[in-house]
Amino acid sequence: MNRSFRIFGKFKEFECINEPDDNKKRFSIKKTLMKFTQLLFSIWVVLVLASCRTDLNSLSVINSESFHEKQIQLHFQSNQTTSQDSLLTLSEDQRLFLKRLDEMLSMTEHIRQSHSDSLWRKLTKKWAEFDSTSIGAGQTFYTQNNLAADSLKGKLFPQAALKWAQLNIDLVKLSGEVRFGDALEVLLYGTKEFVFPEKMLKSVIYTHVFDQIYVNIIGSSSMEYQHTTGGTVKLIQETSYPKGNEMILKCETSDIRYMDVFIRIPSWAVNPTVSYGIVKYVAHPGQYTEIAKKWEKGDEIRVVLRN
Repeated sequence: MNRSFRIFGKFKEFECINEPDDNKKRFSIKKTLMKFTQLLFSIWVVLVLASCRTDLNSLSVINSESFHEKQIQLHFQSNQTTSQDSLLTLSEDQRLFLKRLDEMLSMTEHIRQSHSDSLWRKLTKKWAEFDSTSIGAGQTFYTQNNLAADSLKGKLFPQAALKWAQLNIDLVKLSGEVRFGDALEVLLYGTKEFVFPEKMLKSVIYTHVFDQIYVNIIGSSSMEYQHTTGGTVKLIQETSYPKGNEMILKCETSDIRYMDVFIRIPSWAVNPTVSYGIVKYVAHPGQYTEIAKKWEKGDEIRVVLRN
């Protein structure tokens, strides 16, 4: 009996000695579970934020501004063939066509003032329907790396083309979304039926928010402006686009200046690359590539749209 008591006593002693270790293990497991839960929550937050950024129906207001037309030099010309339709009386269908465009232009102005997500969703839905059914350009803009010059033939009459151009100018300045720039390039390069007014083109090819510069249209051109910290900065596009797939963006400045430059990468681009020497920037079709750096004279950014 004494022996049993001694054994039992030793067991209790062993249990007491090991009890703190068990508590430590339980605490460690609980701590690990908490960390794992926090990690899962963090991943969920990141995924939600990422989905919000990539949602085409989500409004992200940029409100970039045009440069003065005297600050822009165009080294290329848009198609100069005019259409005889401009001399004809508008049909009822054409009047309805213009009415739809006027409605979208009006909605754009309301969104600029209100930043309404619900109105933005309605507008982008109307825009997508109009683009696919009435314009019918979309991805037919390029065929085997060659411009489909008559992709819009018969789709737009001059008055409608002007309103469609103005709508997409307003939208790309408001939201900074690539699809609206794509639509403008279809008008600029994809049809002989429409003359893109020079003043209108200059209002959108480069836009800005202070020293954030947006290159919305790819085309041989230059832009010169006064940096907010003083001094003149000039950006030059050298390209044979749309016949070629490359563009060199050069900088001329009297002193080093910090700028955030956004270059539009068209939706049709294939394995695009944007590089500065050995430095490569993130470039995806249908997005702007951001180049945030201190710019100095002689800097060159190389953009290749098809690799």
